[in-house]
Amino acid sequence: MPIVPQSAVSIPQQVLPNGTAPYTQQGNFGYLIGRVQQWNADLSQPKVASIINDVVRVIYDRRTWYGLYVKGQIVSPQAVTQGQVTATLGSNIVVGTGTAWTSSIVGLQFRIGYNSPIYTITDCDPIRQTLTLELPWGAPTITSGYFIVMNYANFGPNIKYIKTMLNVQLGIKFSLHATQDTLNTIDPWRQNQNFSWMLAGMPPLPDGSYQAEMYPASWIQQAYPWMGYIQPPNLVSDTDNLPPAIRGDVVALGAIAEALVIGGPKNNKYYDANESARKLARFERELDQMARNDDNLYRQDVTLWGEDLPYFQTGGALWNATHLVPSVSTGGGYDL
Repeated sequence: MPIVPQSAVSIPQQVLPNGTAPYTQQGNFGYLIGRVQQWNADLSQPKVASIINDVVRVIYDRRTWYGLYVKGQIVSPQAVTQGQVTATLGSNIVVGTGTAWTSSIVGLQFRIGYNSPIYTITDCDPIRQTLTLELPWGAPTITSGYFIVMNYANFGPNIKYIKTMLNVQLGIKFSLHATQDTLNTIDPWRQNQNFSWMLAGMPPLPDGSYQAEMYPASWIQQAYPWMGYIQPPNLVSDTDNLPPAIRGDVVALGAIAEALVIGGPKNNKYYDANESARKLARFERELDQMARNDDNLYRQDVTLWGEDLPYFQTGGALWNATHLVPSVSTGGGYDL
């Protein structure tokens, strides 16, 4: 059965391969399938493909490999405040008066003051000037001013780990991997605005995308660059290549070890538990060596003192936010 190629993965605001096969010094997916079938010719091509992808997933999860490192950006829009709205208790439809909403606000967050929850906008009708909230409005019915900003950022469905992120307008490094408990302790009303410096995880979006709260929410249009590690899609086409620095021979060792014992001795005429164990032991040794080589491309095993600093602390002057040493008599700046 032929393997049907898949189209290139393209996720907004991430720099990813464009589908062209990268330069490689090792065998592609088709080569790996043939190499495994040499040890168990009874296995179908789809079965071998499944075994190889299982081994690849084990390798991907072993470490944040350099070949899975990508860059991207989160672009926050200008806050929307024009006109007034009427929000009705128990209804998830909000009606605008004097507003100029477009579909661009879908996915952003809606608020009236600070004594009601943060609601995500799931739909917008530009003709009727209505928007739909993810949940029914839970406060008393009100006609009032409002604001729409980006509280929650969508990083994409393939994110494994956010490594670093910047607010380049202020020149500060984000404090990453905070929790909702963190934010609910320091600012349950989310009253602080505009100068984002912390990232806190949120429940995933319906498509599985990684979502995080940007705190405080920005009211101005700006781009926040980030770098992180992705979980790539399965190998599908014969011409698919492994990510850079992931050795095909190591993948083959793990797959051959499985091919030699799959089905058990009664159903596998190529069954060889001893050879499978040897292949698996070698797989682990070579995987450790591959990890050491990977550390030469982007050091992860050792963190130098201060490398994960500075993290911006609120409460100081702008000078404190952009310099390593805080000014005198403030509680702000960088905490070293």
